[in-house]
Amino acid sequence: MTTAEIADALSLVRQETDLNSKSLLLAGLVSELFRERGFEPVVVGGSAIEFYTDGAYMSGDTDICWTGWPQPSIDERGEIMRQIPGIKCHGANKSWTVEGLWIDLLGEIDYRADKEFSRFYTPHGEVRLIPVEDALVERVYAARKYCNRYDEKDDGCAKKLMSAVVSGRIPIDWQEAERVAACSKFNCTAEFNAVRAEVEAELEKSKP
Repeated sequence: MTTAEIADALSLVRQETDLNSKSLLLAGLVSELFRERGFEPVVVGGSAIEFYTDGAYMSGDTDICWTGWPQPSIDERGEIMRQIPGIKCHGANKSWTVEGLWIDLLGEIDYRADKEFSRFYTPHGEVRLIPVEDALVERVYAARKYCNRYDEKDDGCAKKLMSAVVSGRIPIDWQEAERVAACSKFNCTAEFNAVRAEVEAELEKSKP
């Protein structure tokens, strides 16, 4: 991207008033800058759920991982991110802020679904998201299985995404999601099925 194109993309971010849309625009800009250098960024975690649910859940930052190799070095991350006017680094070229938004640059992506990454398109760059099956199972795991404790915030996040897929707003491969839930990384089939049942009951109850 040229300096002018980066400035135009940042201007769109600055003008956007919806926080979810603002974050997606910035993720598109950052993704394109890294993609130009041969790296493949993928949005993960709560930030992926934010984009999947169109802001029904707000994560507060955008977490980016990388697919395979090459991965950007610490110095390359700094060089690429500093192309964005006004951006600030908050340690080790990992956490960045611009226009009140946070971007965290993490490591190699770790996911289990045998699915392609989802793709969201912005005027200045494509944003790839971890498969919805992984995003959903990971959040159920974090809410109800991780360290054998219950996390209310993560549970609310999981239910927002579960509601979107149960109601058909987001396509999902249920068989693949169940396989991911049963894998050794998560081992949360019972918890996953419980959240699904609870959300289905809540949606049925809310019908007119």
